[in-house]
Amino acid sequence: MKAFSYNAAGRHDSPHMTHDVVAGVIGAMEAAGMKPVEHIADRLGPDLIRFACEGDGKGKRNGWAILHFDGVPAGAFGNYRLGISEKWRAGVGEQLSPAQRRDRAAAIRAEQESRAAERIAAQDHAALAAGREWDRAGVANPLHPYLVAKGINGEGLRQRGNLLLVPMRDEAGKLWNLQRIAPEGTKRFAKGGRQQGLFCVLGEPHGVLCVGEGYATCAVVRRATGEAVAVSFSSGNMVRTATACQALYPDADIIAVADDDPHLINNPNIRKNLGVEAAYAAAAAVGGRVALPPRGVVT
Repeated sequence: MKAFSYNAAGRHDSPHMTHDVVAGVIGAMEAAGMKPVEHIADRLGPDLIRFACEGDGKGKRNGWAILHFDGVPAGAFGNYRLGISEKWRAGVGEQLSPAQRRDRAAAIRAEQESRAAERIAAQDHAALAAGREWDRAGVANPLHPYLVAKGINGEGLRQRGNLLLVPMRDEAGKLWNLQRIAPEGTKRFAKGGRQQGLFCVLGEPHGVLCVGEGYATCAVVRRATGEAVAVSFSSGNMVRTATACQALYPDADIIAVADDDPHLINNPNIRKNLGVEAAYAAAAAVGGRVALPPRGVVT
């Protein structure tokens, strides 16, 4: 019997076997409904890795995997966004008959559809709760510690107890969620509530509409310029907010206001300035312009 050994990274010395194992894992990922959009073949090993998959938002790495090459190669992989978590062992997939593979694929699709239905139900439930909370809330107190610290007046907000409420609506104006801001600045969304594709517009555009990430950033821009602003709530939602606002206000000149995140460039899991890149992507999507803050300014 031929003996094999493993290198320091846990890889089999036979390149052909390593290639077959890696191809088998990636094939199993795709069969499970999570297709990597990054090159991960050289990264798979005994250390957990994160990577982007089809359908992940900009800057998101919801895919994960770990693979051991010793003995019979085996490992696990999953996707946080899709709720996938599966174990893998070399040879198992190859032993399935065509009918078994079809049944397995059908079961995976059914599970994904079930998760999607559960997600929609949770979003609808959160929307109803947000509507009730919004209706019962009072006018935002301009002396709220967060507003005072940011030098803004709370336009468009309501307040429940010591929490500021920022409405999160879709293109039709439906309220789906609320961002809750505590006095010290902690921000929370309703668990299970929808976030993507939602925004908050302050003011009525008269030629210009500025799109930014956070409420405070947008409120400061509005205070300084007098122009209408749209809060996207995250860098990953900037493009969708900009395109939605373009459809709602086709005559408006859209300016994407960038959050400057230079500290993320050295983050090993990100390695990019998400705020600046998101602003340029949003501007490019609508033929707009980008406004960059002076380096070091925090809002």
